[in-house]
Amino acid sequence: MRLGRKFVLGAVLVVTGLALSAGGCALQRLPNVPANVTGPPASPPVLAAFQSDPAVQSLSDWQDRRVPLLKARFQSEIYGAMPATVGYDVVSRDVLQTPEKGAIGTIERLTIALKTAEAGPWTGGRPVVDLILMTPKGKGPFPVIAGGTFCGNESLLPKQTGARTGTMPLPPECGGSAPDFLIKAIFGLHANAPPWETLAQKGYALASWHPGDVVPDVPEVAEPYLTALTPVGTPPAQRTGAIAAWAWTSSRMLDVLANDPRLDSRRMLLWGHSRHGKAALLSAAFDPRPAAVWALQSGTAGAALGRDDVGEPMADINRAFPHWFAPSYASYGAKQAELDIDQHQLIALLAPRPVLIGTGRRDQWGDPHGSFRALKGADPVYQLFGQPAFTQTKLRHPEGKGVLAFYMRPGLHGIHTEDWTEALSFFDRTVPKAVPDTPNSGLKP
Repeated sequence: MRLGRKFVLGAVLVVTGLALSAGGCALQRLPNVPANVTGPPASPPVLAAFQSDPAVQSLSDWQDRRVPLLKARFQSEIYGAMPATVGYDVVSRDVLQTPEKGAIGTIERLTIALKTAEAGPWTGGRPVVDLILMTPKGKGPFPVIAGGTFCGNESLLPKQTGARTGTMPLPPECGGSAPDFLIKAIFGLHANAPPWETLAQKGYALASWHPGDVVPDVPEVAEPYLTALTPVGTPPAQRTGAIAAWAWTSSRMLDVLANDPRLDSRRMLLWGHSRHGKAALLSAAFDPRPAAVWALQSGTAGAALGRDDVGEPMADINRAFPHWFAPSYASYGAKQAELDIDQHQLIALLAPRPVLIGTGRRDQWGDPHGSFRALKGADPVYQLFGQPAFTQTKLRHPEGKGVLAFYMRPGLHGIHTEDWTEALSFFDRTVPKAVPDTPNSGLKP
């Protein structure tokens, strides 16, 4: 028994060491961050004069002048050009499960071929995405929570044959042989899969896909896919980055979901963890359809302020993940104070829609304090839309009022039961469900 315990402890230390050495968003700064927020306010003030644009005085000033300017700046300096919206084809629809017990009605796979402005290196010339869709039993239309997976649909549905048809390479961290119980112990119970039954019981559909089916999250492989997605005529320094490509993919999945009569197209809720939290925020900044966004531990170039001296420096994230961003972003690595935009301005582009920012107290690399201050920095725009002021001062739990909310749970970088509990409570409160009146017609294969 003593040898068994030593083996398990050794395995935990090995896997933890791998996480610590992986760099980027996987790197954990283990000490707790302070319980009370520290650091200066977000800068520049979100309504102040910006470049040649005078200070915003009204909602029309914001919508007509400032929003286009910020969108252009985020593309040119951080994320790269957003790909063109062209369309999609549903190649096939296969029902994977119709459980007799529980609240889940169906789990199905929709294979989606995305149309792009230019043919690319994908098999057949265009990206193909396997969208996994779970719908509850009972009557809809159901609100749908939508977001990407890290390691493909096999990790989302590990015992399900036919969950994924693609063969694009997975990130290196997805190829290990660490036991599932260790992954869950370190990165959370829901690191790979959401609480399916809980979501169905609460009346939510779930849509999930692997963003790497469009652009692999592998620096050595990603470049030709990014080049193919970059609009013709874009300066090389503004080449589409993977975060922008994955944000674009989220919007294309919303195209599909909005046309499903079982789902409520007015209540499509976008979420993402870590790099996919960055993509969720960016997608909603350019797409008005997400009714709310939950970004969990999205860190640098997500919810966290880039000018902060805490968290992952721009130089480090560009060194570890150069494919995530426009090449221009790397030029700010040693002079991040010279970048004239910051993440509170990105969050402000989501106004007046609800935004929940989640963090972990031992995830200094994700900069919980900088993320909280970014949310504060976006608040004046929300007030322009008539939303109540964001008055939260404690970091541990959301206040339970208003459409901006923040929490900092204990623990590291991962997805835990508490994260989903906070998110579902937030969605229930800020995006109330419609009265159900449409039976789920997808219960039979």
